[in-house]
Amino acid sequence: MEQAQSESQAEEQKKKILIVVTHGPDDIDRTYAPLFMASISASMEYETSVFFMIKGPKLLDKKWQEEERRKGGNPFIRFFDMAKENGVKMYVCVQSLKDMCHMNESDIVDGVEIVGGSTLIDLTMDADRSLFF
Repeated sequence: MEQAQSESQAEEQKKKILIVVTHGPDDIDRTYAPLFMASISASMEYETSVFFMIKGPKLLDKKWQEEERRKGGNPFIRFFDMAKENGVKMYVCVQSLKDMCHMNESDIVDGVEIVGGSTLIDLTMDADRSLFF
């Protein structure tokens, strides 16, 4: 009983990190660091969330990711997969998705939660640290 209670308290006290991705495939070099940092953070057992907005949703396009996987060698894809494997929670802003990237919800890869812009405020207020890229 005490061990379960102790584990529950440790989970509640887990540090939270939010990483915001604002760049997309047109500026691919600026997309590696956020997912690499997310992977590191999660592997260090921080509760890690990544929020894609502005041009970031284009990185989540199923067709784009399939093409990049077929070509091979894209660090973003490798870091994206590592982040997912390490349990990073991923969110995409529906307003950016539709209005800025002209995409539909069905275009997004699996494992990403589609949320409103107000979720960014909630995640920021709840995080111990936030990183914006």
